[in-house]
Amino acid sequence: MRAPSQTRVGALIYWGTLQKTAQIAFVIVAVWLAGGCSPKSDGRAQPLSPASEPSARANPGPEVVVLISIDTLRADHLGVYGYERFTSPQLDAFAAEGAVFEDASTTAPWTLPSHASMLTGLYPARHGVISMKTELPENLPTLAAELSRAGFTTAAVVNNTWLSRETYGLTRDFKYYAMVDTPDDHREPNRWVTDTALQWLEEFEGERLFLFVHYFDVHANYASLPAYESLFVTPYDGPFTGDAWQLQIANFEDDYIAFCTREFDPEKCRFGGPDGPRPVNENTVRQVPNAQDLKHLEELYDAGIRQLDSEIGRLLAALSEEADRERALIIITSDHGEEFGDHGRVDHFLTQYQEVLRVPLMMRGPTITPGQRIDTPVSLVDLVPTVLSMTGQPLLHNPDGLDLTPLFSGEGDRAFLERTQYGEAAGGITYEAIVAPGIFPIYSSARRGSFKLVHESKTNHTALYDLENDPLEQRDISAEQPEIAAQLTQALMDRNQHALPAEQRGKAVNLSAEDLERLRALGYVP
Repeated sequence: MRAPSQTRVGALIYWGTLQKTAQIAFVIVAVWLAGGCSPKSDGRAQPLSPASEPSARANPGPEVVVLISIDTLRADHLGVYGYERFTSPQLDAFAAEGAVFEDASTTAPWTLPSHASMLTGLYPARHGVISMKTELPENLPTLAAELSRAGFTTAAVVNNTWLSRETYGLTRDFKYYAMVDTPDDHREPNRWVTDTALQWLEEFEGERLFLFVHYFDVHANYASLPAYESLFVTPYDGPFTGDAWQLQIANFEDDYIAFCTREFDPEKCRFGGPDGPRPVNENTVRQVPNAQDLKHLEELYDAGIRQLDSEIGRLLAALSEEADRERALIIITSDHGEEFGDHGRVDHFLTQYQEVLRVPLMMRGPTITPGQRIDTPVSLVDLVPTVLSMTGQPLLHNPDGLDLTPLFSGEGDRAFLERTQYGEAAGGITYEAIVAPGIFPIYSSARRGSFKLVHESKTNHTALYDLENDPLEQRDISAEQPEIAAQLTQALMDRNQHALPAEQRGKAVNLSAEDLERLRALGYVP
């Protein structure tokens, strides 16, 4: 097996830095020499797999699997999902070549637990990564481990601390691994993610390969190059800039600001940032964006999508040769969406409404008929059983997800419509663990078919929505459908019986000072 030489990968990343200033080039080279972007194994033992070793593959399936995760990409801001702005020509073209899932949901409204679900096929209650405090259990099977056992070379290039193998272990089973930092100003596209992915595609050409590619560009801070902002951003003279810290303040509970004003604790009431610590105290002003502010934020966000769409076009172009179409399964999705005042908040992390749970999901592969649009409700937990099925591998025992391949041939979707999908591990759990109980709400949701129940802990409020007739979740129909409301309420109450016991969860995570400041700068943790 060929291994990507560090010289070639280093040269590739260095080539990308030539497009930046000499100062940034120096930083990138320094990080490289420190080993920050070097693909390497962390030496952990492979997690135990409940599946037996396959003696032979009944179905040869795709030889290359590429899973692309675009952080914070809201489905209804893409042309392929009906958006009126021209944000996604590359993704739209890709979608036309394969299957589009109209109604795909994530399992959690933020990066860490949702990616854990994407890579294990389990809901947060079962993989145990429900807050920033716990890593993925070491004996839990992952898609990378299963494909590695089947002879695939596994490689991951990621762009976020939550996916660092040294902290939470989500990427521990990839043999080759690179963590690529976001540019300091968050304005230029992260070419180094694409460059590393392209390098591995070249290095492992002709081999069976599972490549996981993660982009963080769309996430706040909302910023892109002037050429892209000029396409979407109209004149605006308000206070909102799309800065992550500013958006987070808008989501702060008044009780939290009062708590920090009354008894300031730097461990609970201070957020990091590029300019140093930023305290939450009596001087903190919580600004609630008005309609003009929200319009501006969406325009900045859309410009970022268009810029990343162009960048991803480089990667998709390399996978568009006829030979690649015959041997490669390509999946494009996101870990969660984004809020723009839909239910009174911005950003993501806390709530469980469709603006953060509905994600894009598109697939192109040798057995997928182009032009399909599938409206069956599906979930990110379905990716693991689907990839294993399409590559001819035995499915994991007792998975949460379902194999999507029958939907490609129009077979029955009864199992999908009758199951319960959960939205779990909302950020209030993390805030409660760090700050104090009862200050931030904890949202959870349960969905069966088109009916979705949302529960909010702070006021103990529950609402039932019919997504078929009310996709924006504006009208509570609990009184009209009391039986369905009671069933889904009971399903949420029963979740604790299926949750991973505390003693079986992964080890407690001790974030480095550098990682903690990165997460604080993004507004995730105080």
